[in-house]
Amino acid sequence: MFGIAAQAARFLQQADGAAPALLVGVGYCLDGVIRPRDAYGLLRMRDFTASRDAGFLATITEARQGRPGPEGVRPWGGADAFLQFLTGELRPFIAGEYDVDPARQILVGSSLGGLFSLYAMLKRPGAFAAYGANSPSLWWNEGELFRIEEAFAFQSATLDTELFMSVGGLETEAPWSMLEGVQRLTERLQGRGHAGLTVTSHVFEGETHTSVIPAALSRTLRTLLRKSD
Repeated sequence: MFGIAAQAARFLQQADGAAPALLVGVGYCLDGVIRPRDAYGLLRMRDFTASRDAGFLATITEARQGRPGPEGVRPWGGADAFLQFLTGELRPFIAGEYDVDPARQILVGSSLGGLFSLYAMLKRPGAFAAYGANSPSLWWNEGELFRIEEAFAFQSATLDTELFMSVGGLETEAPWSMLEGVQRLTERLQGRGHAGLTVTSHVFEGETHTSVIPAALSRTLRTLLRKSD
Protein backbone atom coordinates (compact mmCIF):
# COMPACT_ATOMS: atom_id res chain seq x y z
CA MET A 1 0.00 0.00 0.00
CA PHE A 2 2.98 2.32 0.42
CA GLY A 3 3.21 3.20 -3.27
CA ILE A 4 -0.46 4.20 -3.30
CA ALA A 5 0.00 6.42 -0.24
CA ALA A 6 3.13 8.06 -1.63
CA GLN A 7 1.53 8.90 -4.97
CA ALA A 8 -1.64 10.16 -3.28
CA ALA A 9 0.47 12.46 -1.12
CA ARG A 10 2.25 13.84 -4.20
CA PHE A 11 -1.00 14.63 -5.97
CA LEU A 12 -2.55 16.22 -2.89
CA GLN A 13 0.51 18.36 -2.22
CA GLN A 14 0.65 19.53 -5.83
CA ALA A 15 -2.96 20.67 -5.52
CA ASP A 16 -2.43 22.24 -2.08
CA GLY A 17 -4.65 19.57 -0.61
CA ALA A 18 -2.14 18.39 1.98
CA ALA A 19 0.85 19.74 3.86
CA PRO A 20 4.36 18.53 3.00
CA ALA A 21 5.15 15.35 4.86
CA LEU A 22 7.66 12.56 5.12
CA LEU A 23 5.97 9.20 4.63
CA VAL A 24 7.56 6.20 6.31
CA GLY A 25 6.58 2.61 5.57
CA VAL A 26 7.66 -0.40 7.60
CA GLY A 27 8.07 -3.66 5.69
CA TYR A 28 9.73 -7.05 5.97
CA CYS A 29 12.85 -8.47 4.37
CA LEU A 30 11.60 -11.76 2.94
CA ASP A 31 14.37 -12.54 0.44
CA GLY A 32 14.80 -16.28 0.19
CA VAL A 33 11.71 -17.06 2.27
CA ILE A 34 9.55 -19.83 0.82
CA ARG A 35 6.01 -18.60 0.21
CA PRO A 36 6.74 -14.97 1.13
CA ARG A 37 3.07 -14.01 0.95
CA ASP A 38 2.25 -16.47 3.73
CA ALA A 39 5.12 -15.12 5.82
CA TYR A 40 4.02 -11.52 5.22
CA GLY A 41 0.52 -12.24 6.49
CA LEU A 42 1.75 -13.97 9.62
CA LEU A 43 4.20 -11.17 10.39
CA ARG A 44 1.40 -8.62 10.06
CA MET A 45 -0.69 -10.60 12.53
CA ARG A 46 2.27 -10.77 14.90
CA ASP A 47 3.01 -7.05 14.84
CA PHE A 48 -0.51 -5.64 14.70
CA THR A 49 -2.31 -7.69 17.34
CA ALA A 50 -2.07 -7.78 21.11
CA SER A 51 -3.68 -11.18 21.61
CA ARG A 52 -4.49 -14.53 20.01
CA ASP A 53 -7.64 -15.01 17.94
CA ALA A 54 -7.93 -18.79 17.89
CA GLY A 55 -10.86 -18.86 15.48
CA PHE A 56 -9.23 -16.66 12.87
CA LEU A 57 -5.92 -18.50 13.12
CA ALA A 58 -7.73 -21.80 12.56
CA THR A 59 -9.41 -20.36 9.48
CA ILE A 60 -6.10 -19.14 8.09
CA THR A 61 -4.41 -22.47 8.78
CA GLU A 62 -7.18 -24.31 6.96
CA ALA A 63 -7.03 -21.90 4.01
CA ARG A 64 -3.29 -22.46 3.80
CA GLN A 65 -3.84 -26.22 3.92
CA GLY A 66 -1.92 -26.51 7.17
CA ARG A 67 1.30 -25.08 5.80
CA PRO A 68 3.57 -23.96 8.66
CA GLY A 69 4.61 -20.35 8.96
CA PRO A 70 8.18 -19.08 9.25
CA GLU A 71 10.08 -20.91 11.95
CA GLY A 72 10.05 -19.02 15.24
CA VAL A 73 7.25 -16.60 14.29
CA ARG A 74 4.28 -16.55 16.65
CA PRO A 75 1.56 -14.85 14.59
CA TRP A 76 -0.07 -12.83 17.34
CA GLY A 77 0.63 -10.68 20.39
CA GLY A 78 3.43 -8.42 19.16
CA ALA A 79 1.62 -5.08 19.16
CA ASP A 80 3.37 -3.66 22.22
CA ALA A 81 6.79 -4.61 20.90
CA PHE A 82 6.01 -3.11 17.49
CA LEU A 83 4.77 0.12 19.03
CA GLN A 84 7.95 0.33 21.08
CA PHE A 85 9.98 -0.21 17.90
CA LEU A 86 8.14 2.65 16.17
CA THR A 87 8.54 5.13 19.02
CA GLY A 88 11.81 3.99 20.57
CA GLU A 89 13.90 2.95 17.56
CA LEU A 90 12.44 4.08 14.25
CA ARG A 91 11.38 7.55 15.37
CA PRO A 92 14.83 8.56 16.72
CA PHE A 93 16.44 7.17 13.57
CA ILE A 94 14.15 9.24 11.32
CA ALA A 95 14.72 12.36 13.44
CA GLY A 96 18.46 11.90 13.03
CA GLU A 97 18.20 11.74 9.25
CA TYR A 98 15.43 14.23 8.41
CA ASP A 99 14.02 17.53 9.61
CA VAL A 100 10.74 16.40 11.16
CA ASP A 101 8.29 17.97 13.58
CA PRO A 102 7.82 15.67 16.60
CA ALA A 103 4.52 17.37 17.39
CA ARG A 104 2.95 16.53 14.02
CA GLN A 105 3.54 12.82 13.58
CA ILE A 106 0.67 10.54 12.65
CA LEU A 107 0.13 6.78 12.53
CA VAL A 108 -1.95 5.23 9.75
CA GLY A 109 -2.87 1.61 9.14
CA SER A 110 -5.31 -0.49 7.14
CA SER A 111 -7.09 -3.72 8.10
CA LEU A 112 -5.01 -5.28 10.90
CA GLY A 113 -2.86 -2.15 10.63
CA GLY A 114 -5.98 -0.10 11.34
CA LEU A 115 -6.62 -2.21 14.42
CA PHE A 116 -3.06 -1.55 15.54
CA SER A 117 -3.42 2.20 15.01
CA LEU A 118 -6.45 2.24 17.32
CA TYR A 119 -4.68 0.04 19.84
CA ALA A 120 -1.73 2.44 19.90
CA MET A 121 -4.06 5.41 20.39
CA LEU A 122 -5.67 3.82 23.45
CA LYS A 123 -2.59 2.18 24.96
CA ARG A 124 -0.11 5.01 24.43
CA PRO A 125 -2.10 8.26 24.29
CA GLY A 126 0.08 11.04 22.97
CA ALA A 127 2.51 8.73 21.17
CA PHE A 128 1.29 10.29 17.92
CA ALA A 129 -0.55 13.52 17.21
CA ALA A 130 -3.21 11.85 15.08
CA TYR A 131 -4.30 8.41 13.95
CA GLY A 132 -5.80 6.94 10.80
CA ALA A 133 -7.58 3.57 10.87
CA ASN A 134 -8.90 2.31 7.55
CA SER A 135 -11.05 -0.84 7.48
CA PRO A 136 -9.80 -1.73 10.98
CA SER A 137 -10.14 -5.38 11.99
CA LEU A 138 -12.26 -4.61 15.03
CA TRP A 139 -13.60 -8.18 15.04
CA TRP A 140 -10.20 -9.50 16.21
CA ASN A 141 -10.46 -11.71 19.31
CA GLU A 142 -14.21 -11.19 19.67
CA GLY A 143 -13.98 -7.40 19.58
CA GLU A 144 -11.11 -7.03 22.02
CA LEU A 145 -10.49 -3.42 20.96
CA PHE A 146 -13.92 -2.43 22.29
CA ARG A 147 -13.00 -3.86 25.67
CA ILE A 148 -9.73 -1.93 25.60
CA GLU A 149 -11.63 1.25 24.73
CA GLU A 150 -14.07 0.70 27.59
CA ALA A 151 -11.21 0.24 30.05
CA PHE A 152 -9.55 3.41 28.77
CA ALA A 153 -12.76 5.43 29.11
CA PHE A 154 -13.13 4.23 32.69
CA GLN A 155 -9.65 5.52 33.53
CA SER A 156 -9.49 8.80 31.60
CA ALA A 157 -11.81 11.54 30.38
CA THR A 158 -9.10 13.03 28.16
CA LEU A 159 -7.90 11.79 24.78
CA ASP A 160 -6.15 14.71 23.14
CA THR A 161 -5.80 13.53 19.56
CA GLU A 162 -7.47 13.39 16.15
CA LEU A 163 -8.80 10.15 14.69
CA PHE A 164 -9.95 9.43 11.15
CA MET A 165 -11.59 6.11 10.34
CA SER A 166 -12.94 4.80 7.07
CA VAL A 167 -14.44 1.64 5.66
CA GLY A 168 -15.92 0.32 2.44
CA GLY A 169 -19.69 0.03 2.30
CA LEU A 170 -19.42 -3.58 1.11
CA GLU A 171 -17.21 -4.71 4.00
CA THR A 172 -20.03 -6.60 5.64
CA GLU A 173 -18.99 -10.25 5.38
CA ALA A 174 -19.70 -12.13 8.61
CA PRO A 175 -18.05 -12.66 11.00
CA TRP A 176 -15.56 -9.97 9.94
CA SER A 177 -17.83 -7.02 9.24
CA MET A 178 -15.59 -3.96 9.11
CA LEU A 179 -18.54 -1.65 8.42
CA GLU A 180 -20.41 -2.50 11.62
CA GLY A 181 -17.24 -2.18 13.67
CA VAL A 182 -16.35 1.29 12.37
CA GLN A 183 -19.89 2.56 12.85
CA ARG A 184 -20.04 1.18 16.37
CA LEU A 185 -16.67 2.56 17.44
CA THR A 186 -17.38 5.97 15.90
CA GLU A 187 -20.63 6.25 17.82
CA ARG A 188 -19.03 5.09 21.03
CA LEU A 189 -16.05 7.48 20.87
CA GLN A 190 -18.18 10.45 19.88
CA GLY A 191 -20.48 9.75 22.80
CA ARG A 192 -17.68 9.57 25.37
CA GLY A 193 -17.04 13.31 25.42
CA HIS A 194 -13.27 12.88 25.75
CA ALA A 195 -11.57 16.25 26.16
CA GLY A 196 -9.42 17.05 23.12
CA LEU A 197 -10.67 14.21 20.92
CA THR A 198 -11.81 14.78 17.34
CA VAL A 199 -13.33 11.77 15.55
CA THR A 200 -14.20 11.67 11.86
CA SER A 201 -15.30 8.62 9.91
CA HIS A 202 -16.36 7.96 6.35
CA VAL A 203 -18.04 5.09 4.52
CA PHE A 204 -17.00 4.63 0.89
CA GLU A 205 -20.16 3.20 -0.64
CA GLY A 206 -19.78 0.36 -3.12
CA GLU A 207 -16.19 -0.45 -2.11
CA THR A 208 -14.78 -3.72 -0.83
CA HIS A 209 -11.94 -4.41 1.61
CA THR A 210 -9.43 -4.21 -1.23
CA SER A 211 -11.00 -1.75 -3.68
CA VAL A 212 -11.38 0.88 -0.95
CA ILE A 213 -7.64 1.18 -0.30
CA PRO A 214 -6.73 4.03 -2.73
CA ALA A 215 -9.69 6.18 -1.72
CA ALA A 216 -9.16 5.50 1.98
CA LEU A 217 -5.49 6.43 1.92
CA SER A 218 -6.15 9.60 -0.05
CA ARG A 219 -8.91 10.73 2.30
CA THR A 220 -6.79 9.90 5.35
CA LEU A 221 -3.89 12.02 4.11
CA ARG A 222 -6.16 14.88 3.09
CA THR A 223 -7.82 14.84 6.52
CA LEU A 224 -4.84 14.40 8.79
CA LEU A 225 -2.27 16.31 6.71
CA ARG A 226 -4.46 19.31 5.95
CA LYS A 227 -2.54 22.54 5.63
CA SER A 228 -2.51 24.94 8.55
CA ASP A 229 -4.35 28.23 8.17
